[in-house]
Amino acid sequence: TGAVASTSNDKKGCRRTLMQLLDWQEWASHLRTFISLLRCRTVVLTLLQGAPGCIPWGIVNTYLNDYLSEDRGMSVEGATLTILVFGFGNFLGMLLGGMGGNFLYKMDPRYPNLLSGVAAILGCVPMWVLINTVDAGSPVLYTISTSVLAGVGSGVTGPIVKATLQNTTLPNTRGQAFALFNTFDDFGRGLGPVFVAMMITSMGGRAPAFNVGMIGWILCGSFNMAMYFTVKNDENMIQTTLSEKIQRQNKEGKIRACFDENQGTGPTQDTSM
Repeated sequence: TGAVASTSNDKKGCRRTLMQLLDWQEWASHLRTFISLLRCRTVVLTLLQGAPGCIPWGIVNTYLNDYLSEDRGMSVEGATLTILVFGFGNFLGMLLGGMGGNFLYKMDPRYPNLLSGVAAILGCVPMWVLINTVDAGSPVLYTISTSVLAGVGSGVTGPIVKATLQNTTLPNTRGQAFALFNTFDDFGRGLGPVFVAMMITSMGGRAPAFNVGMIGWILCGSFNMAMYFTVKNDENMIQTTLSEKIQRQNKEGKIRACFDENQGTGPTQDTSM
C-alpha cells in the first residue's frame, strides 16, 4: 500500500506541476516581472556587463593553460601552476570586492561600482603581460606576481555586481532577477570559448586573438562604471517603494485591529433583576 500511495502522490505532484506550467496567468505574472526588471537601468547594466566578459573568461578557462605550454614554451606543470596562482588571485579579488565594496558603500552607494569597473579594466594589463611576455625563461616571481594581479583584477567585479543587483530589485522580483543574471552568465560561459575559437581562426593565431579578446574586460568595466550614474536613483526608488508598502501594511493592520476591537466590545445587556 505504501508503494501505491507513493505512486499516487507522484502523479498528483506531476499533475500539479503540469497545471502550473499551463497556467497562462502565472506566465503573464512572470512576463510583467521581467518587463519591470528591464525598466531598471541598473539591472540592464548588470546583465550587459557579463556579456563581453565571457570572452576573456573563455580564454582563461579553456585555452590559457595549453597556450602557455605550447606557444610560450612553459612546461605543463608550470602552466598549470600559473593558472592555479591566477585562481588564488581571483579569490583575493573576490575578498577585495566584498570588503572594499562594503567599505565604499558606506561612503556612497555609487563608489563600489567604480571599484569594480576600474579593477576590471586594470586587470587587462597584467593579462596582456601574461599572454605576451611570460614564457619558460621568465623568473618565477615575475610569473607569479603577474598571475596574481591578473586574478585580482578579474575577481573584484563579481561580489559587487551581485550586491548591486540585490539592492536595486524588490524582494518579490529578486529571485527572477538572479535567475536571469545566472542564465546570462552560464550562457556566456558556454559561448565564450566558441567566440574565442572563431577569433583564433579569423586572426590566424592565438596570441592576437587573446590580445583582442581581453578588450571584453574593458567593456565589462565600462558597463560597471556606468552604474555610477544609475544605481543611487534606482536604489532610492526601491527603498521608497518598500517604505510605502510597509506603511500601507501597518495602516491596514491598525484598521483591522480597531475593527476587531470594536466587534469584541459591543453593548452588553443587563441581566440583573
